[in-house]
Amino acid sequence: MYLIPLYLHLTLLTLGNAFLLTLVAVYLNNQGAAAAQIGLVGSAFYLGMLGASFFADKLIQQLGHVRSLVLCCLVLALAAMALTWTSLLPVWLILRMLAGIAAAVGFVAVESWVLGVAPLHRRSSAMARYMLIYYFSYGISQLFIDWVPTTGMAGFWLASGLCMLSVVPLWWASRPNLNAEGCVNANSGKPPRADRALGLAGCLVAGMLLGALYALMPIQLEQMALGDEIGLYMAWLILCGMAFQLPNGSLADKFGKRTLMGVQTLMIGAGCLLLWEFDGKGAMLMAFALLGAGGFTLYPTTMSYACGKMHGRALVRMTQKLMFTYSIGSLTGPMIAGMMLEKYHSGLFLFVILLVAGWALWLLLMRLLTDKPVGTTI
Repeated sequence: MYLIPLYLHLTLLTLGNAFLLTLVAVYLNNQGAAAAQIGLVGSAFYLGMLGASFFADKLIQQLGHVRSLVLCCLVLALAAMALTWTSLLPVWLILRMLAGIAAAVGFVAVESWVLGVAPLHRRSSAMARYMLIYYFSYGISQLFIDWVPTTGMAGFWLASGLCMLSVVPLWWASRPNLNAEGCVNANSGKPPRADRALGLAGCLVAGMLLGALYALMPIQLEQMALGDEIGLYMAWLILCGMAFQLPNGSLADKFGKRTLMGVQTLMIGAGCLLLWEFDGKGAMLMAFALLGAGGFTLYPTTMSYACGKMHGRALVRMTQKLMFTYSIGSLTGPMIAGMMLEKYHSGLFLFVILLVAGWALWLLLMRLLTDKPVGTTI
């Protein structure tokens, strides 16, 4: 119950920011902008997210979680509103970069807040609820594209208003005391270096995987002559990812996060193999269910694993590092997968299979080197 104001804030902010991400591309396309310019504006947002990962923890340490989130909401709202004042490409690039910085600081603040106040044995479940709310809000925000005119400025004002409105629930949010466990040394809960490396590698893989799926799955489906059913399969992919969040969190807390990492890897690999070998509708739906359930739960599982029993600033700093590696993956994954898709007919599936095969080998190697059972919880 104590996180309800934070979750309501996350819902409103995601509705505005996720809608704006799609709106910017659609609006520029309607204005006749070149594809290269649209891609450049889109990359500016993620470049801002990447840059924020170098100072987000210091900002949150100085301002606190609540004030940092208020500042992020204001910056996102003003940056969205300012897009209606000019059509100059350099100004749009700067505004989208500022929005990316604000969004990244917001992610670090919310994720470290959720992990910090959750009991150690329930961190995976807490992250599962967070991801479920985020994906649900993200999916709903995409419906605004059909409801709001994309040729005028109404959409930008709506996005700005939602970002501004997300400040209101923070008035009822209890300021998090991330040292509530009574630890004298906030670093005492730091997991071993091998576990932290495993978590960072998992976030990198999750970023590469989800970035490639978001950007290139529609193109892969078109190459498979399924262009009329792109919306159906993409919606099913995200829906299955949402549906498995809560069971994944409970199972990770009960059986161990590394066990769930192995299960997720098998699900992703099996889904891609089904897509590669079979083209029936039943097989396609099963494959997308496995791919969504495994792929969309990898990030919260590896994140909660890497944070171990951390509290205080150590937790915020680790969350920042994880967001940095996820951003790197989100930038590099689509580029590598795109090159493979140009060369091979099922290039996206080949990319995912190779990616999860490498990740599976890394899991096995870490188990052998650290001599720990795969079911170790933390």
